[in-house]
This record gives sequence, C-alpha cells and structure tokens, in this order.
Amino acid sequence: MPEYIDYYALLGVPKTAGEAEIKSAYRKLAMKHHPDRNPGNKASETKFKDINEAYEVLSDPQKRKMYDQFGHEGQPGQGYRPPPGGAYRQQRQQPPGGGSQYNSQGGPGGGFEQFGDFSDFFKSMFGGEHGSGGFGGMEEEGQGRGQLDMEAELQLSIEDLIKGGHKQLTFSSRNGRKTETREINVKLPKGLRDGATIRLRGQGRESGGRAGDLYLKISVLPDPRFETDGDDLRVKVDVMPWDAALGSEISVPSPCGPVTVKLPLGSGSGRQLRLSGRGLPRKDGGHGDLYAVVTLALPDKFSPQQLELFKKLKDLSA
Repeated sequence: MPEYIDYYALLGVPKTAGEAEIKSAYRKLAMKHHPDRNPGNKASETKFKDINEAYEVLSDPQKRKMYDQFGHEGQPGQGYRPPPGGAYRQQRQQPPGGGSQYNSQGGPGGGFEQFGDFSDFFKSMFGGEHGSGGFGGMEEEGQGRGQLDMEAELQLSIEDLIKGGHKQLTFSSRNGRKTETREINVKLPKGLRDGATIRLRGQGRESGGRAGDLYLKISVLPDPRFETDGDDLRVKVDVMPWDAALGSEISVPSPCGPVTVKLPLGSGSGRQLRLSGRGLPRKDGGHGDLYAVVTLALPDKFSPQQLELFKKLKDLSA
C-alpha cells in the first residue's frame, strides 16, 4: 500500500483554506524551492515536486473533494488503501486558442512531467494522471485533429520578465511504455504578465503525422522584495531618521541591481521616490517605473551619545 501524504501539511495550510490561500502558499514555497534558485539541490528539487503534487490536488475542486472524502482514512507515515471503484476521472475544458473538449483520464500512458512521476499515493487515488501544476507539468488532449494541443504552467521570476531572453524547458513524455525527453528553448516576449499565454506551434503531442500546439501559461513567482502594480514595481527602503531628516544618498534595490538615489531633505515615512523606466517591460518597448517607498527604521541599539542627542532634539521640539 502506498504511504499516505498530507497535502495540506505540505503547503502549510488548514483544511478549511480557500483557493486564494492555497495559491498564495504554493507560490511562496515554489519560489523558495524552484530549481532555478537551487541548482543541484536534490532536497529542494524533491520538495518542489511534492508541493506541485499537493497543489495539483488542492487547487482542483474535484480532486480536492475526492481527497477530502477518501484521503482521511490514511495517516502520515502509514499505508493507505485507495477506495474501491477505480481511478479518478475528470472532464477538462479546451485549452486557450481553440480545440474541442477532451477527457483526461487516469491510467498509464500520456502525461508530461519535469521531475518524474507523481507519488504512488497520488496514482492510487487519481490513476496516475498528470496535471498542469508546476513548471513543466502538462495536460494533453485526445488524438483527433485539433485535439493534440497541450498546456503547461511556466513559472517566471520578476527578473525573467525584465531580462527576457530564452528559457529552457526540459520534460519527459510518456507514450505507452516508451519515454522520451525533449528540450524546448522558449523565447520570452516583452510584456509578459501573470496569466499570459505563450503559444508554441507544433510542440504539442504528435499523432498520425500531425502535431498540436503547446500553450505555456505564465505564472509569476512572488518576490519578497517587490510588489507589482501593473507595469510598475514598488520596493520598501529602510531609512534612518537622520538620513530622512537631513537628506542623503540611499541604495534602492532593483531587479537589475541596486541603484543610488538622492533622498530629499525631510522625507517622511511613506514618501515615494520614482525611478523612471525601471519597472516591467511593456509590449510597446517601453517600461513601467520603480517606486522606492520610504520606511523609517531605527538601529538595534543606541549609543549614549545618540540617546543624548535625541533627548536634546525632543526638548527643542517641545
């Protein structure tokens, strides 16, 4: 019997978590353990695979319902006996860009993944289906004309959006007992945003001399430093009170490296400094802006001289 897996614990969310909470937890973990940020780290690679499997189940209402209904019979670290009645079945809608409705059924054959198969627990419940969760995960259609298209989620960082260039996709495709590995060089167009789709013609599943298209849905990983607002970015910059009062040169983080800017005299907390053209690139070739948001900070410890000066300042301000 396969070992039971607690998908809620993997994502660190309660069983009552809503869609937004699950997605937020997944994105934070995916950013932390993404292979691009942890090259050669097998532990992070395994963790990344596990959280993608958890998100594949908990983000899908039908899978989650079945997991909640039957999965509770197992406990972490113990064997799990799947419910009778065979593998999970699901109807999926057509991918972006057209194509007829299709079935994605459990069982061997078909499916794409970047980091190997889903767990035995997943397969015991859902029949080995491979969904679109995570970087390189695929959904495939049937074999008829117009039904060879495939979907994947391509996770990008803010740096990826700004630098553009190319992204290498490596994944395995399984057709019966035969497994093939393919590499695709994806050119990142300007103006990509979260939820956008890149269409790669002829890179879908092949059958009868025809090939479908591959649709890559963009998922922008959250960055703890930057907040996105359309084409613009915002970053908080801690400033000491004396620098805010007297004006000073400060270092502002940007996706392309730190930038030194002049802080005006008497800048209060919440003041925004606009760095023109240092935001996200647009399709028209322009760029959004980067806004440095001033937050007043204090040192961990004050020297006796500093405390004395603050007392004098307080007396003068009374």
